[in-house]
This record gives sequence, structure tokens and C-alpha cells, in this order.
Amino acid sequence: NTTVEVLINAHHLVPHIHKPLPFTMSLFSHVLFAALICLSLISSASSFQIAPISRSLAQTSTTLFAKSGTKKKKLKDGTICTNRKARRNYEIVDTLEAGVILKGTEVKSIRDGKMIIADAFVKVSFDGDSCTLMNCHIGKHSMSGEYFQHEEKRPRGLLLHKSEARKLKQKVDQNGMTIVPLKAYFNKDNRVKLEIALVKGKNVRDKRADIKNRDLKRETDRIVKNFRI
Repeated sequence: NTTVEVLINAHHLVPHIHKPLPFTMSLFSHVLFAALICLSLISSASSFQIAPISRSLAQTSTTLFAKSGTKKKKLKDGTICTNRKARRNYEIVDTLEAGVILKGTEVKSIRDGKMIIADAFVKVSFDGDSCTLMNCHIGKHSMSGEYFQHEEKRPRGLLLHKSEARKLKQKVDQNGMTIVPLKAYFNKDNRVKLEIALVKGKNVRDKRADIKNRDLKRETDRIVKNFRI
């Protein structure tokens, strides 16, 4: 306030000292007066505490929009289809990975999601040297002609070593077990693979026990998830 008053008094004094003023001197005095007023306004504005307010706003913005932790990357899974019926009706004893002998149209149909292994099973040859996938449904490819099409449920050979096939045959013959596919998927080399399992049938009591254990596990997971310290 004192600065503004001094400027106003100085502005009133200038015309009384120099009479008459030339046009250049009057213009100079007006410019000087405006500059002094601007300086006084800047000095008065700097007296306010603006910096703490801006810091508080910056802190609130970081607390509102900051994300805790890092994003988890989703793992790429090349699963084609699964056999949920097998896990429900059978007790899994052992699992094994096997390749499948396929035609070109079958691979194209598999990429379109036309493979079903719910009713499929694996048959071991009489001499125990090879295994065959039976009753596996692979739909026909829509963009291929009839001449190049495949049979939807034809027997398809599995790529296994003779020693592995003989072990499977021995367990099937002696223990009365069954071989069923659990999952079809693409491996790292983009080839179709099957996860086959040596299984034995469940009775009604075993199925009820599995259902009870599954429900108990689901309830426990729900309680643990909702529990907060």
C-alpha cells in the first residue's frame, strides 16, 4: 500500500515540476508509472503462500491416481480343449505327453476350435508297440473341398516310444485301467500335443467325497479371500 501511495504522489508531482511537458516526456512518465505498478503488484503477490498449496495438491493427486505394485503378465496358454468328464469320473494314476498324427485340414480345424475329446480314449495295439486315439471328434474344415476333407472320428496314431506303449499295455492288462486324454494343447514349437492319463474308475462313494472336498475347498478359499486383518 505504501508503495502504491508513493507512486501516486510521484505521478502527481511530475506535472508540477515540469511545465509544460513535451509529448515524449509525458509518455515516458506514463510507461514508468505502469512499470512501477506492475512491480508493486508482483511483490505483493509473492507475499502469499502459494507453494504449500501446490504441494498438497500434488500429494493428493499422487495418492488418488497412483497404482500399487506392478501388473502381472498373463501367461500364454495354448490349450485347445480339456476333458472335464475324465477328471470327474476317473481317478488319475499317471499322466504322459504324446504327439498326434494329423492331416492338414485337421490342424486347420483344430485352430478353429473344432476338436472334442470328451468321449475319446486311447487303445494300445496287441503287441504293445503303438497307441491309437479313438473316438476323437475333429470337425471338417469349412474352407477346404470335399476331396481334401478328413473323417471326423477316424483313428489317429499317437507318437510314443515303444517302451512307453508297452508299460501302458502292461498296466491296462494287469490292473484293468483305462487310458483317456485329459487335454489337447499347442506346445512351444506350435505342435499339437495330448496329455493322456492312466486312470481307474470311481464308484459313487468316491464321487460324493470329491464333490464334498471340492465344495469345502471353495468355501475355504472364499473365507480366506474375504478375511482382512
